[in-house]
Amino acid sequence: MADNEQVTRRHFLCGATATIAGISLFDSGTISQERETGLIKALNDPNIVHGLVRFRSGTETVDGYLSHPKAAGRYSVVIVVPGNTISEEYIANTTAILAQAGFVGLAPNIFSLQTDSMSPEQKREVFTTKITDEHVFGDIQAGIDYLKEQPFVEHGRIGIAGFCFGGRVALLFAARSDQVGAVVPFYGTLRLPAEANHPLSPLDVANRIKAPVQGHYALKDSGIRQSDVQELFKILRSQDTPAELYNYDAEHGFFAYTRPVYNDAAAKLSRNRMLDFFKRYLK
Repeated sequence: MADNEQVTRRHFLCGATATIAGISLFDSGTISQERETGLIKALNDPNIVHGLVRFRSGTETVDGYLSHPKAAGRYSVVIVVPGNTISEEYIANTTAILAQAGFVGLAPNIFSLQTDSMSPEQKREVFTTKITDEHVFGDIQAGIDYLKEQPFVEHGRIGIAGFCFGGRVALLFAARSDQVGAVVPFYGTLRLPAEANHPLSPLDVANRIKAPVQGHYALKDSGIRQSDVQELFKILRSQDTPAELYNYDAEHGFFAYTRPVYNDAAAKLSRNRMLDFFKRYLK
């Protein structure tokens, strides 16, 4: 197998179809064992309101995890796009971190067409045939439209963050929506192989991304080429799109405290940078 093919297959694996660190990305179950990190979970903060919500997306009902400050007021929105099921706790905790910082955080379940009763093969088939990019964009937009109806939401430009496959989606959505005021991909995949049936790459649409971008990538990530990362940010900067790139001495998935690859130092530093970035561009 050629080196390029090996790398793109790894992109697909970290994006949506295989097992990473013993976690099936098609498994909607959560990981209950928290790593010993000294992490204080934002979900435990009594000053925020959080929980599952449901909203309409076309003819379907989609669930999502929503967090917002308890104090009365209107707050800017940040969409959190998962690379995995939203039941993995760090996704909910990320929306809560955003709420602590004075935002409304919503993680729409872009994998809602996959059900617990499906086998891994069936879920893989659903991903490649039904969970198209357009379908995902529709679910994200439905989440945004749902939030616009809520009394605690400030109507203005939104932020969007994403992890792995969700980081790819965040970049693609920013390229097509003038509602996006800031985008933060965490190790967002940049190229997927043909069998993923998601042919569009962030590199293909980088010239249409006008919102400021802050990227967080891992130097020990075997699935994302640093040359691709550098190319993306070179394009962004060449067209005067504000672009910040941070690389960490960590592995893919370093933000997810529910996984063995979690890196406490990288997670905390990237979290603080993300929050500062959204405060600069959305408030």
